[in-house]
Amino acid sequence: MIIEICATSLNSILNAQDAGANRLELCENYLVGGITPNIEFFEKSLEVSKIPINILIRPRGGDFIFSNLEIDRMFESIKKYKNYNISGFVVGFLDNKNQLNNTLLSEFRSATNGYELTFHRAFDYLVEQEKSLEQLIENKFDRILCSGSKIDSEKGLIHLNYLNSLALDKITIMPGGGINTNNFKLFKNAGFNEIHLSAIDKRISLDSNYDIIKEIIEMSKQ
Repeated sequence: MIIEICATSLNSILNAQDAGANRLELCENYLVGGITPNIEFFEKSLEVSKIPINILIRPRGGDFIFSNLEIDRMFESIKKYKNYNISGFVVGFLDNKNQLNNTLLSEFRSATNGYELTFHRAFDYLVEQEKSLEQLIENKFDRILCSGSKIDSEKGLIHLNYLNSLALDKITIMPGGGINTNNFKLFKNAGFNEIHLSAIDKRISLDSNYDIIKEIIEMSKQ
């Protein structure tokens, strides 16, 4: 099982790789759900990371209905980060009817050709998810990060299982949102091949927690 950690600090990166995580989603500003990391933080992250990095391309917090200017900024960010040794990109967006623009999907796939491409939790807000799933498959996205359209993945597990049954081997459904050591086995036992979590204990810090990640890694092997 692939364990992806949402990392927003250098300590998070070190804790994730030392605990045995497989991949990072790199972003910053955890409290608004993550935005594209600034170049200084990114370059330092590349220096310390020994595991693959996927870059979140999100120009701001808030909703996922972006202006043309914001979309242009997303493409500019992708172009900039392609100059570095990364594994992939994470994007997501909606139109004003909470649907996907197929032309835009194609343009993002073209811009990230040769890289992994994840569609993030904007998927949870889409109104025609079966259709959207097919659009993402047609445009050769690699995975969908979502919570089953609930506040967290545990509450959305039934819908996540449904999406996974539709996806088959054509695209990966990666549960994310509220996954922790108490509910991890629900997702493992349901047959998901990848999960996404920040592994943050806010009582301690906003860094991904080594002990939490380590425990989940161990459970994934059982």
